[in-house]
Amino acid sequence: MLITTTRKFSSAARSRQATDNTSWSCYSFCVFLALLAVSAIPDKTEAAEADYLSYESATQDSVLKLKDIIGRGLKTTVEKVRRAGGRVPEDLPPFLRDSSLVLSPRLYYFNRERDQTNDSQAAALGGALAYRSGEWRETVSIGATLFTTQQLYAPSDEPGSGLLSQDEDGFTVLGEAFVDLRTPDETHFRLFRQSINLPYVNKNDIRMIPNTFEALQIFNVDDPNFNWVAGHVTKIKQLDSDDFVYMSEAAGAPGSNDGTSMIGARYNFSNNADIGAINHYSWNVFNTFYAEANGAWDIGNDTAVRLSAQFTDLRTVGDELIGSFETQNFGIRAAASYKGAVFTFAYSHTDDEAGIQNPFGGYPGYISLIVRDFDRAGEDAWLLGASYDFKHIGLPGLSGFVNYASGDTPDSGIAASPDETELNFTLDFRPNGGFFDGFWLRARAAFVDEKGTGSNDLEDYRLILNYSIPLL
Repeated sequence: MLITTTRKFSSAARSRQATDNTSWSCYSFCVFLALLAVSAIPDKTEAAEADYLSYESATQDSVLKLKDIIGRGLKTTVEKVRRAGGRVPEDLPPFLRDSSLVLSPRLYYFNRERDQTNDSQAAALGGALAYRSGEWRETVSIGATLFTTQQLYAPSDEPGSGLLSQDEDGFTVLGEAFVDLRTPDETHFRLFRQSINLPYVNKNDIRMIPNTFEALQIFNVDDPNFNWVAGHVTKIKQLDSDDFVYMSEAAGAPGSNDGTSMIGARYNFSNNADIGAINHYSWNVFNTFYAEANGAWDIGNDTAVRLSAQFTDLRTVGDELIGSFETQNFGIRAAASYKGAVFTFAYSHTDDEAGIQNPFGGYPGYISLIVRDFDRAGEDAWLLGASYDFKHIGLPGLSGFVNYASGDTPDSGIAASPDETELNFTLDFRPNGGFFDGFWLRARAAFVDEKGTGSNDLEDYRLILNYSIPLL
């Protein structure tokens, strides 16, 4: 499942690359087999999850309802946009009759206060207008999404909110515009501007506008047990920009024009045990290999437990346009749920040569919180988390979670950096039905404390209002 094809090198570089690829491929394969052994335990499927994923759905009340990161991303690729129903005449061809048009306004206030550097603050109003057609001859469909973010409040001396452009201006962009070809065996070929939601290459929808990509994506998610994805991404539009730039440029190589090739799959042993892996080969920049395994068990009496493991191998390839490095990260997580409450413990370790880089989306690590990802070079981190769905005490639509994480790094050497902790709180109000169907109000606060040379404590506050209104 690893892509090891590279561009042309000098003979010396080619020899070194072949040796490196052989050694790390064997290493990654061994880790993959270890993860397979962990997940292949019989019998049902996260309280704490990578923070970017928490913006896609409110807190779940049981670990049995949670999904693996790869499978979750693949499934959302083909989810239908919510329809109003009854707005399109039923006698029209399916291409028109099954169309949907959804308006999704968003209001966002962001305030980050730092001890040692400038604060960041802004408020913005915007959102998305998404169209999806039905299928022509049960084969071809199209989709398009227009995104906008407009400034409500943005002090010139407090830049960097990420809600607007880097100059704190509003902008509008056609983030999605794709053609989807579906074959009889449910394989999809999707071309041009689109969302991708995989580990390390994802929409990272944590501000006003998500990342979107110019790509050819081929995937099949119809089989209940085995799903796969492959493709090539040429460009990315990042969350604070209306420009699509080459993937290598977004990774830190100005003036370059290389893309990212990907291949991955996941397998369900049962409803509650799965394994998956994906490889992203960013030409002449770096290769990112990710694997995960999950298993959950229903103990009875509204009690369930879930165990997960993940592994990342990141190393430069080809012309190494951003320098030469390699590093690995692994994490484990244990979660238990009881009558709407979920408790989580996680641990992760990152090798000391380099930290994990994720310029193409949110970091999928178990200890990725509101502000910090806890994936710096040489960092050992642990997390305690708890969440609760208040419908269990008669308050449907109200849920929340709290996380506390601590990360330690070396005190000296190339990997030296301040130790850090983060405590954060999130409260979600997401009622269903009637006027409030599609309404989601989220309040968040995070507090980061650093100790050591160069430390910079901060407080982070966010208020987000989303609404989804089907027009067709």
